[in-house]
Amino acid sequence: MPVLAGTLAALFCVAVAGGYGLGWSWTGFADNDTLWDWLGLFVLPVTIAILPVWYRTRRRLAIEWRGLGAVAAVAAAVLLVGGYRLGWTWTGFAGRTLWDWMELLVLPIVLVALPILLTDARDDHRWRIGGVMLALGFAACALGGYLLDWDWTGFDGNTLWDWLHLFLVPFALPAALIWFSFAERP
Repeated sequence: MPVLAGTLAALFCVAVAGGYGLGWSWTGFADNDTLWDWLGLFVLPVTIAILPVWYRTRRRLAIEWRGLGAVAAVAAAVLLVGGYRLGWTWTGFAGRTLWDWMELLVLPIVLVALPILLTDARDDHRWRIGGVMLALGFAACALGGYLLDWDWTGFDGNTLWDWLHLFLVPFALPAALIWFSFAERP
């Protein structure tokens, strides 16, 4: 298995080098040259790969996971400020709206939150308060996007179909898992 993983990683590196450095158009890398493009490619698969490791080690390595989360939060903040305020074009963030970010992150966030909601958060009022605050903030953004023409939300012009496309899987998946979770209990 390690040989296969190493071979695939080496082939990927060759394709990236060929796509960017040697102009191999068949790779498609030259057309996807921003951090945003790479986030679109890797956020969900990396989340799915890390989630089982996190779930098995989250109690034993709680400090390490919190440290990793803090590093990721600081890196995200630096990239957001650089991409939106400092003009770092390589991020590809300029012009991206809240809607774009939701399309990128809703499913990975639900996948991360799901084990927490199915176990720890069931009886913890802090999770409920956080959920209510998040829902209120989201409702304010939606109302502002539609009624006050807040362009940064990217909500204006999105139809019910667009909202269903965005939220159907992230809501259907937890609902099904919660239903199965309760159905299997004696």
